[in-house]
Amino acid sequence: MKSLLSIDTNAKTVKGQKRGFMTGILYLAPDRLSGLINVCVNASEGCRQTCLYSAGRGAFNSVQKARIAKTVHYVKDRQAFLATLTENVASVIRKAKSKRMHPVIRLNGTSDIGWERYTVIQAFKTTRFYDYTKNYDRMLSFLDGKLPSNYSLTFSRSEANESQCLEVLKRGGNVAVVFRKSLPTHWQGFPVINGDENDLRFLDPKGVVVGLKAKGKAKSDTSGFVVG
Repeated sequence: MKSLLSIDTNAKTVKGQKRGFMTGILYLAPDRLSGLINVCVNASEGCRQTCLYSAGRGAFNSVQKARIAKTVHYVKDRQAFLATLTENVASVIRKAKSKRMHPVIRLNGTSDIGWERYTVIQAFKTTRFYDYTKNYDRMLSFLDGKLPSNYSLTFSRSEANESQCLEVLKRGGNVAVVFRKSLPTHWQGFPVINGDENDLRFLDPKGVVVGLKAKGKAKSDTSGFVVG
């Protein structure tokens, strides 16, 4: 199988290059699209309806098939998958360093898996890993310092978890919120920063709302997933 990681193919991660970062992202088949496993068990109905899975390169049938194949590989031969993923992370690190850039890795590009259960993140202690998650327990573990120190999480709001979002913010965590039009200065009393400027969430200040403007299917959302 080819490399599991895509390097700066996301329009937003490319923006990170201006700040000296090269980003490797793992894209799997979200929700139940693989037919074998649900890799987004905490996804709300609004999240499913507005998923950006088919945005950008994801619109190509070949890309979607490749993501399904990766997910099947993850399910059917976990040990081999993790070995390949570890090799791929090392490759991204080497490539970044050859270009005098900082390597960063996002393992949940279109999934919400608890990668801290495995050894990939722990194997690269000096490399920054980051993800978005709707798993409240994982987010609390991050806030409690129970996840690897080189792993950062940003909680994602949906129409079904706003009370959890407020608790995360009160505890100094960050929450990504999708807004329909322009970004407000504050949401629920917490400052809003522009999350579309780049995807380097581990550089964000603490206790802020990461504002994202609705894109694609989200522009016509009526579930409450999009605010405004």
